[in-house]
Amino acid sequence: MSHLLPREPPVDGSAGPEVVAIGDEESGAVFSALSADRARSILSELYREPATQSELADRVDTSLQNVDYHLGNLVDAGLVAVVGQWYSEKGTEMDVYAPDGDPLVLIAGDGDRVDDTRRAVSEGGPAGTARGRTG
Repeated sequence: MSHLLPREPPVDGSAGPEVVAIGDEESGAVFSALSADRARSILSELYREPATQSELADRVDTSLQNVDYHLGNLVDAGLVAVVGQWYSEKGTEMDVYAPDGDPLVLIAGDGDRVDDTRRAVSEGGPAGTARGRTG
């Protein structure tokens, strides 16, 4: 069936890596927003694919109100952004959310290690003296 309004146009939510060090001014908001399991599940789902609030509620098996609350915290922390609008079958405009950066890198350290890690992430190379964990 053809739709008058686009339902799911392409969305490009990638803005480059988001690097946050524990000592950064914004780190409190980031760690606070990620303290809830549900918020981390929502962010993980958005890294898989951009989505509307109702789609996220279905994907993480929670209420629309719960998704709205956690998305608000994730947006305030700069981890998620509205990247477009889609239209429902009824023609209602819905915000589409995606991570505001790809990937999220959290750094514990200071001085040169943080600078080396930020440089490595932005250049896509090894972190020099910075140590990292995967997994």
